Order: sequence, then structure tokens, then C-alpha cells
Amino acid sequence: MEPALSREIVAAIRIDGQRFLNPAAFVNGLAEAVKRRGAHIRTRSRVRAVEGGGHGAWIDGERFDAVVIATGARLKELARPLGVKRLVQAGRGYSFTVAADHLPKGPIYFPAERVACSPVNGRLRLAGMMEFRPVDAPLDKRRIEAIKNAAAPLLMGANLEDRQHEWVGSRPCTTDGLPLVGRTRHPRVFVAGGHGMWGITLGPVTGKLLAQQIVTGRTPAALRAVDPLR
Repeated sequence: MEPALSREIVAAIRIDGQRFLNPAAFVNGLAEAVKRRGAHIRTRSRVRAVEGGGHGAWIDGERFDAVVIATGARLKELARPLGVKRLVQAGRGYSFTVAADHLPKGPIYFPAERVACSPVNGRLRLAGMMEFRPVDAPLDKRRIEAIKNAAAPLLMGANLEDRQHEWVGSRPCTTDGLPLVGRTRHPRVFVAGGHGMWGITLGPVTGKLLAQQIVTGRTPAALRAVDPLR
């Protein structure tokens, strides 16, 4: 069935036609693509506030025609003063990579253990957990151990003791499970966030629909249920 799985697995569901990617490589590639089209990307810039004014918006004294706040689990820090009251909470996930004798051809998900495995750059990446703690809280080694212990009986030929790239990241989760996409109280300031575990999946369509709203001034039907002012 799959050489990466141990004999503990007696049944599985195979789903064809699925796709997976390396999130970091995808985002870096996207950044390079928009730069080739003339965009300018500033990194390590601290934004303290976004202010609406007239037919534009202001960030630290600089005027823009429109601003999109897409700051993940920190969305509320900039969006709340603009009327976005719904809570965005950091739902933190953990991951690490290991060497494996057999890399699976695609992602594997263990639903009972809530652990996902996928091949990344010649190694096996294991990920899981939903930890509600502050964004800046340090990585908790117990979470890494929990993922390792849950997956160990189910994998064959994976060296789970020799771990690299131990990481924790914050998913932006809303109280009703729906993202926040659209115009804020100011007509030229918008938000895009709160996608939870679906950020990579829903990111492209979010950008497309939000761009339509910014350019035309009309709210696409698909965005009405995710109005950030709801």
C-alpha cells in the first residue's frame, strides 16, 4: 500500500487528484513573481497603525490608495481600531522533519492521532497540534514529543529521534471559523485573515476576490459571509 507505513496500519483511504506543496517555497516564489511584475516588497518594517483619510490610507506618514491588513494571528492589533471586533486567536501548530528510508509519494494523514506527514526537500515532515497560546510564546518541546510518540508506531524506517527544523507557527483562528475578508470601517482599508488551517488553500481566491472589491468598489457575493465587520 505505502512502504512508509508500518504493519500497524491495516486499512487506509487513498484519495487521488490531490496536490501538495512546500509552503515556504511557494510564498518565496510568489514574492519573486510579484517583484518581477514591478512590486516593491519591504521586509522587517514595523507598522504601528493604519489610518484612513480622504480617498486613501496612511501608514507611518506615507499615503497609499488602498491598504490590506494581512498580518495573520496579529490581525487584531491593526484592524481593531478600524472596526474589526471579532477575535482572532493564535492556534499554534508544530512541525519537524526527519530522515526516512521511504518517503511517501504524497501527504499522509493519521486522523486519530491528528498528525500529517508529507515529503519536503528529501525529508519527511510531521506536523500537528492546535495549541492556543500567545503568538510569541516559546516552542514547547512537549508538543514535539507528543507528535513523535503518536506517529512512531505508524511509520516504517523514519528516524524520529534525529529531528531537524523543529518549528511552531500561529494559525489565525476566528471564533466562528470563518475568515475575515473585506472592507473595514474605512473605505480604503481592507483586511484578509482568519483563515485558520486553510491559509495556503484559500489565499489565492482571497486575493482575487479582495482585488475585485478594491478596484470596483463592489463586494463580491462570495465575500458577504466573511465581512470583517460582522
